[in-house]
Amino acid sequence: MTQPDAILIPWDEAVPTASVLDVAAVVALEQRIAKAGTPLLELMTRAGHAVAEAATQLQPSGGAVVVLAGSGNNGGDGWVAAQNLADRGYAVTLVTKQAAPNLTAEPARSAALRALEEPKRTAFTILEDPDQTALTAAIAQADLIIDAILGTGFAHSQVRAPYDMWIQAANAARASEGVRILAVDCPSGLNAQTGTAADQCIMADATITMLAMKPGLLAPEAAAKTGQLLLAPLGVREA
Repeated sequence: MTQPDAILIPWDEAVPTASVLDVAAVVALEQRIAKAGTPLLELMTRAGHAVAEAATQLQPSGGAVVVLAGSGNNGGDGWVAAQNLADRGYAVTLVTKQAAPNLTAEPARSAALRALEEPKRTAFTILEDPDQTALTAAIAQADLIIDAILGTGFAHSQVRAPYDMWIQAANAARASEGVRILAVDCPSGLNAQTGTAADQCIMADATITMLAMKPGLLAPEAAAKTGQLLLAPLGVREA
């Protein structure tokens, strides 16, 4: 059964009642939620569950999932989703630049460490700081790629290594093999506030964004990057 905080709303069905909030306003909203008693780690856990739910809708028959997890809080959502999908019987490989104990962003580090806890952990493969050959080999086995590299705070014209290589490899698999890509909160490389794209930007089949829609995701030039837009309210009423 789908958890209430994992409910997904297609954006065309959410309009006109759902909110569109600037990126800074969403950050402020998260802080208000935390101050009201819902820790940010709990909010991240809900987000990861929602990502996993979206993944099962895109790939309902099971199979192999590669989660590209950045070192920030977007990556934390990816760690939670990886564990959740492994629990559901998917063959999951999580790609990370750093081992979980070496992450510094919170609550991403706590979420990653929790995903590795025994005995409740369902095993998934962790690929740490892969070179291009190893990354390409992992992605070649995927039925679905989850892009949890860069979040809504990204606002640059270039993506730094190794994430530029990760984006390029994911897009190549989508173009050549038809592997579908699910973006977490915002396609990596896209400015969630303006809709402008960096030199390397994920081309997603679907984007699941949390709490409220961001204006850049609705920009006409962003449509080719976002794919279908899904909103995950995360059980939060204020937006």
